[in-house]
Amino acid sequence: MRKGSVPTSERILLIDISNSFTKIAIARNGKIGKIRKIPTPNLSQSKLSAFKADRAIISSVVPSATSLLKECLSLPALWVDYQTSGVALQYPKPATIGADRLANAAAAISLGRLPAIVVDFGTAVTFDIIDENGCYLGGIIAPGLATAASALHERTALLPLTRVQRINSPIGKSTQEGIRIGLLLGAVGIVREVVARLTRETFNGKAPTVIATGGDADLVSRLICSGGGEQVIDRVDPLLTLQGLFVIGNKRG
Repeated sequence: MRKGSVPTSERILLIDISNSFTKIAIARNGKIGKIRKIPTPNLSQSKLSAFKADRAIISSVVPSATSLLKECLSLPALWVDYQTSGVALQYPKPATIGADRLANAAAAISLGRLPAIVVDFGTAVTFDIIDENGCYLGGIIAPGLATAASALHERTALLPLTRVQRINSPIGKSTQEGIRIGLLLGAVGIVREVVARLTRETFNGKAPTVIATGGDADLVSRLICSGGGEQVIDRVDPLLTLQGLFVIGNKRG
């Protein structure tokens, strides 16, 4: 059980709606249960009705899915935003921060290893920066790996749509290999540069805890570990956003 998790027999429905997929799980007795992953365009009332719970904690960055849930969900629900997250913010327009990013920040803060950087490898690659006092400072947004692969295919005449997967060499022997290598080594490079620059310019040389989450987190982290040099990612946690929702829900339960 992690710091911030409160044992309870209450069933809490955790829903994280992102652009590509929605992750849903029931938390009970201080633990997050089995996760169901549904393509966000396929969300429906019938799929949601399969989950029985006492209340819901929801993060959403998809307005149409937000509207659907507000219409069909009968549970008491806490919608995560800058006012409900409980995360201290140093940000000029806090209403523009994605709910998933606030959940990630809440989860990172609950671990107690600050300062911290959360890297979420999803439709976009986002970096969220938390200082040693647990205050959210802001972030960085770059194209996600699959998003970049799709853009290369759509904006060129001959480059094929390429699935991102493990690479075994830094030199491509086919067009698709070349694309995979470019995308993955580019991700490794941006992680290293962002962490190095923030360590130097924001954290005065103090190394932050770097937590990776999202669909491509494990792939990028393994590549960083196999490439020599400093291992800048300290932890890969595919449950981070849901754990953040649970932390927020416990504080406001």
